[in-house]
Amino acid sequence: MINATSTVRIKSVNQTHDKEGSLIAFGIAEFYYRGREGVVADEIPYRSKGTPAVIINEKGVGVHGTAEGFIDQQVDIRENYKEKIATLVIRNFVSEEPISELVQTTSNPHSSETPEFAKELLEDKITSTGEDLDQSPPF
Repeated sequence: MINATSTVRIKSVNQTHDKEGSLIAFGIAEFYYRGREGVVADEIPYRSKGTPAVIINEKGVGVHGTAEGFIDQQVDIRENYKEKIATLVIRNFVSEEPISELVQTTSNPHSSETPEFAKELLEDKITSTGEDLDQSPPF
């Protein structure tokens, strides 16, 4: 089993139910990775059952989130060859808002001044509250 944790965008949502009545959501998910050309978008079929399927079904198409699960490889036997089809089986899904733009932080031009009581403490070099501190570690 190939475990996978990935940030994905759900491109399509289909639903069905199993014989016990649990919701099964399936469709196409888009994920990103770094390749030789830079960031590359790729698609993979997915399926989920139970709680992750309910979350994906409620949020609908276009939801971004972190998917935890595994890659299931199924063999499709055609006339003269076997085709392996990889499917992301989602066991846990946490929806999240996508980062729409790069946010750059800058230093605050208005640095706050040290309060008067803190200046007095620094000048007096007070480092403790006057309690007798034990020199041995507490553990």
